[in-house]
Parts: sequence; structure tokens; C-alpha cells
Amino acid sequence: MPIIKSAVTFCVLLLLTLVLHGSVIAQSEESKFEVGAQFSVIGSGASGVATNIGGGGRLTFNLTKYLALEGELNYFPSAGFNNVRSFQGQFGVKSGLRLDRFGVFGKVRPGFINTKSRFTTCRPCPPGVFCILGCFPVDFSDAATEFSAATEFSLDVGGVVEFYPARRITTRFDVGDTIVNRPGPPILIPVDQQAPPNLSTIGLFAVPGGNVAMHNLQLSAGIGFRF
Repeated sequence: MPIIKSAVTFCVLLLLTLVLHGSVIAQSEESKFEVGAQFSVIGSGASGVATNIGGGGRLTFNLTKYLALEGELNYFPSAGFNNVRSFQGQFGVKSGLRLDRFGVFGKVRPGFINTKSRFTTCRPCPPGVFCILGCFPVDFSDAATEFSAATEFSLDVGGVVEFYPARRITTRFDVGDTIVNRPGPPILIPVDQQAPPNLSTIGLFAVPGGNVAMHNLQLSAGIGFRF
């Protein structure tokens, strides 16, 4: 969580600095700043369990008519059996073609995804007894609730289509690949290579696996106000 706060604070301060600088040197120019809100859907790999539906806000500073800096924060409420919640931050550039009524852009925005999940543990099923979800008793009367949290690097790469129905209003649609860097599964190494290949007689030593880049389709739609 301190890493997230530091990253968000730095990006907000950077954007505010650009806002103050732009307001001094571009009083008579076209509106350079945009504040927006969006609805977003991200694929299952980002949270590790289920497709997440949520939304958030966005701040954009247009350096030129064709190049902009922007930051975006999204929150995805609980999803899936493990009650997974995600908080996403992406900060980067948007570049492309802007016309009078619409614009088409590409985007590259590094950032992070913080995932929190809650799961329940209980006693394993006794031999010969059928249990729901592998737990006994089924009412979870002696169950314990556990929490896990992780923050991974993410990269949002994709395209943006914007429409300008009025001078200060923007409707925006994003399609992107959110790449999340996650730890890979552990590698199991048998302790005794000479023993028969039976897990009940061979001890296994777990070695952490390398990081894996997971690709997740993310779709967003929102509205912004230029000033």
C-alpha cells in the first residue's frame, strides 16, 4: 500500500504541475485539460479469478492537439468466489489524430494493479464422507477467513476513439491489452530422484517460478469535460 500511495501521489503532483504551467502559458489557446469518468471491464487474468466490472476517473493534459499526458484510476468491486477486489492505476501518453468532431489515438500507459482477495478455510473432509467444496462441516461453523493482497506492475497498450459533440464535452471509448506481471507457479523438484515415481514416497521441494506476463482485454467507455 505505501508503494501505491507514493505512485499515485507522484503522478497527481506531476499532472497538477502541468496544469499550473499550462494555465500560465496558454491562457488564450484551446482547452488543454480534461477531467472524465469511465465505466470499465477487465478480463479475468488481471484479478486472477473472474472478470471485473468497475470504473473510475481520468485526468488528461493535452500537450498539443495530437499528444497528451494522462492518468487514470479504476476500482473494481468484489468478483468471483474468492471475493476479489482490484484497484488499478495507469499513467502515460496518448497520441494520434484529432479532428473537429472525432479523434483516433494510440496509448501506452504503465502502472499497477493491486488485488485483494478473501477466502475461507475449514477442516478437510473425513475419509469416506462427501463434502461440499471439500470442507467439513458444510455450514463452515469452524471456518477461518483469510486475506491476501498483491500489487503487480501493469502496462495498458491499446487504442482510443473520441467524439466531440460539443466544444467542451468528450465521449471516449478505449480498447486495450492490460499486461500484468504476475509470479508464475512454483516448480516442484523431487528430493529423492532414485525413489519410485510416487508422490506418497517422494518428498517435493518447491522453487519459486519466474514472473509471467498475463494479457487481459480491457474495455472502457466514458465522458469528459474540457476546460
